[in-house]
This record gives sequence, structure tokens and C-alpha cells, in this order.
Amino acid sequence: MTAISPGQEAPTRTAQKLRQVHTITDRFGMLNTYLIDDGGLVVVDPRSSLNGQLILYYIERFLRRSPTDIDLIVLTSLETNQSGGIETLRQRCAAPVAALSKTRNRASSPGEEGRGYAGGNLSIPLPFRTGELFSLDALFALTAPHLRQVSIWLQDVGGLPHHEDWRVIATSGAARGYFCLYNPFSWELIGGAAISTTEGGMPILHASSDQRGQQETLRVLRDLQIYYLYPGQGKPLLARNAAAQIRLDW
Repeated sequence: MTAISPGQEAPTRTAQKLRQVHTITDRFGMLNTYLIDDGGLVVVDPRSSLNGQLILYYIERFLRRSPTDIDLIVLTSLETNQSGGIETLRQRCAAPVAALSKTRNRASSPGEEGRGYAGGNLSIPLPFRTGELFSLDALFALTAPHLRQVSIWLQDVGGLPHHEDWRVIATSGAARGYFCLYNPFSWELIGGAAISTTEGGMPILHASSDQRGQQETLRVLRDLQIYYLYPGQGKPLLARNAAAQIRLDW
């Protein structure tokens, strides 16, 4: 965690529950994988096979637990191929994979938000081969292999299955599967792909070109009580009001 600067008041331990998040960092790119330990174990953004191996090592060596205690794998983005990390973990556990439901809906309707389709193959014109049709399912199979491994679709403001203290907060990058996880009882926010921190420790909110939606996401996050902020990339932040430090990436 980042050190508290001189003169800055350390947060008091008034949260109802102790911190539950462990950080496993990619030593090369500072891409973070998180492990929630609240009785069961939740892996957030396994990233790569290396991250998966580090998670398994951490669980066995430091937590003295079994990888079979992992009961959920969560992806805060469907843009990055994380299939290697998922496959590594699922060699040792049977945990299902969860992602944001809004991504599924948008994948079902390329032209209009909020509409879906009830089964069957939806086809769209290929931009580089005029007149030919290409299955949207096949398109996602090429661009996001891990999408095929998702079996649980999370709802905005809903809780994680069997981990109801952790709430889903869809961000303005929801079309790309971006969302945060917030625990109001331990005052922890896992920003996932939606948030990174700079070298100076400032948290940056990444989103789409929807400036109004981005402002709304920022307002929602700043209304939360957050002492511990865990970004998808960069160093975690400890502060009495970490949400107040979040900036937009315009």
C-alpha cells in the first residue's frame, strides 16, 4: 500500500470488517490480480497464466489453504484475453467465471443499447469483406476467448454470488465490461480495468467517450466511503477518502 504522507491522518479502524483483499502483481507490467478472502476465495482478473500460478502459490504458501476454496473467478473487463489465467486456475479448482451482464446485452445487439436476442446466431457484415456475414459469436470467439468461459452474468448494483457484501458498480465503460467491486463494510474498492494509478499514486478513471456517463461514474464513486482503492494497474491507494482523489482520463 502507499505510505501515508507526513501530517496526513491515518484512517481509524471503524469499518465493520477487516480488509479482505490480497494483491498479486504482475512483476513486469504492474497488472494486478486480486484475491478476496471472506471465507470463500474470489479471484478478480487472473490476467495471465503467470498470475494464475502466483495466485495458486499465494493461496497454498501464505494462506495455507487449498485452491479448491476458490469459488468464483471475476473478470472486470472482457477486452483483455485472460483465458490463460482462467485455465491455470481451473486446473486446480472448479470455480465458475463471472462478468458484467451489460457486455452480454451489447454483444447481442450491435446497433442499439439495451436490446438483446433470444438465441440463435446473430450475424453482422464484416467491415473488410463487403456483403459477407459473420457470426457475432464467432467474432467474440476470435477477439475474446475467455468470453466462452463466462457462465455467470453480474448485474449492476447486485452482489457477487455467495459474496453478497461485494457489490457490482458498472462504470461508463460498461460496454467493454468495465465495472468495480465495492465492499461497504470493509470500505474497499477494486477498480479493476476501470481504474489505474499513476506513478505519483493518483487514481485515474478510464471510460468510454461518453463524457456524461464518465462524470456520473465519478460522482457515484466519490459518494462512496473508500479507504482502500485497488486499481487494475499501478499501486493500491490507502487514504481516508481515496475516492476524492480519483480523476478522469480526459
